[in-house]
Amino acid sequence: MIDIFRTMIEKYLTRKIGVEIKCCLMFFMLLCFYAGYRLICGFQEANILYMIEMVILAYILGWIQMLIGSDFDEVDRLNMKDWAVVVGGSAVYSLASFVFGWFERDFAVTFIFAVYMVIAYLGIFLIHMMKRVIDAKLLNNDLQRFQKREQKEC
Repeated sequence: MIDIFRTMIEKYLTRKIGVEIKCCLMFFMLLCFYAGYRLICGFQEANILYMIEMVILAYILGWIQMLIGSDFDEVDRLNMKDWAVVVGGSAVYSLASFVFGWFERDFAVTFIFAVYMVIAYLGIFLIHMMKRVIDAKLLNNDLQRFQKREQKEC
């Protein structure tokens, strides 16, 4: 019984940590665009309420993505469901930016933001893919060193 409970807790924590990381990453991407937009418009201040909206939205979308089983950033190639998450997520962020007025409801800026978000999603996918390749290489090197050490001991 304790093992089942421990396994459930471990699965939950793994998912929660994954969502938290995605939330932080997406918020950072949102904030970079927003800060760049504000600077281009000649302002050095940012609306904290907008940032709270961005974090909450990133957190909600992260959980939805996890619940529908689309870990697009943990696959080797994007399938139709993953592309739907990329396009759908970008659309939701763009719609939210327009509804909440992050970019003064400017259609051109909202469109540029939508393109930026698609590129951001794809960039995140590529970064995770490169990390997995590097991790696999390091694990294989560790395995080879371990095997050589085992052979020397025998």
